Formats: sequence, C-alpha cells, structure tokens
Amino acid sequence: MNNQKQLALGSLMYSDDDPKGLFAYTQGDGDDDQSWLYPDYVRNTDSYICPSTQNFIRTNLIRNPATLKITLDDLTHFATSKKNPGSSYELFAWWGYTGGAYPNGRKTRANVNSWIYRYPSAFSYNRAFVGTVAGPTRACLFLDGDGGYLGTRNNIPDPIDNHGADGGNISFCDGHVEFVSARPDTKYIQVIYLSCDADP
Repeated sequence: MNNQKQLALGSLMYSDDDPKGLFAYTQGDGDDDQSWLYPDYVRNTDSYICPSTQNFIRTNLIRNPATLKITLDDLTHFATSKKNPGSSYELFAWWGYTGGAYPNGRKTRANVNSWIYRYPSAFSYNRAFVGTVAGPTRACLFLDGDGGYLGTRNNIPDPIDNHGADGGNISFCDGHVEFVSARPDTKYIQVIYLSCDADP
C-alpha cells in the first residue's frame, strides 16, 4: 500500500507542475507508462513493485517515443503478470474509453471535481450513478495490475493476481490509498466504475 501512496503523491506533485493540472502524462485509457514519474517525482524503483509479486525493474534505457526523454524501459508498461519485468501497477489516469461514444479524457485537478458519470454500465448496480458527480475520492490513479493474464478476468481480482481474489490496493486523486475488497466482486467492480466512468 505504501508504494501506491508514493506513486499517488508523485502524481499529485506532477499535477502541481503541469500547466493543465494533469495527473499523468498518459496518452489513452490503456496507457500504463509511468516513466514520467521517474526520477523527478518517484526516484526509488522499488516503489513501482508490489511486494506480493516478483516483478522487477531493469536498468535498460530507451528514448520514450511519447516524452522523448531517456528513461527506464520497464517503467513504460505494467508487468502483466506477477513475475515479469515492469511496474506491478496499472495507471488509471483517464476517464472512460479512448475514442468511445461517451465522454473521455485525461484526469485533471479540475475535472475530477466536476466529472459527471455518463457511461451506461453493464452492471445494474452502477446505473444509479449516471448523472452524479465523481470527485477526487472516487477517481483512482493506480491499482494493482490486472490485465486478464492467462484468460482471467480483466480488472477484477482473480487468484492469479497481485493479492489473489481477495481484492487489490487502489490509489485515488486525493492521495489516499485503500485495499478494496473483491468479496463480493460487485464492490470492486463498482469502485472501478466510479474511478473511471467505465466498466472493468
């Protein structure tokens, strides 16, 4: 949980410096590049690794095609499993789905306070939120990586994921981090919907 706290605080400092108040230098809803945090905002590479995994960050350098900065290759993606190189965490700094039929865009200091839920969730228990305002305590930034590895559910905890089927750690745009239970998984699914105005 402490590692995600460091990443969230780094994002808050980044947003203070960014003229648009962006929480992350993200290019779309599937962009998990976290190299913009390193080394200015989060220098310790251990902060990008969940202790429940065997993920690791190598010293290989690349020129990031988005930022044009020389950076650690393994921070440009999340690891996709508990043993691969790369960050253990996914970045959720985008509202909605890139290019979808419903409003979407980067999360900013301003819009997390005014974003109105519009996505018609496939899960009936989320539909009552349509038309309500999000807020920074609901909008997440980082969560334990879950990319549907080996055919498991994407962004819904399974036994193979960082903390198993019990749930996962999620950091939010107000800087707090919490363990969100997936027992039952309806609670976790609802937090994901509220955090990005989209279904898992």
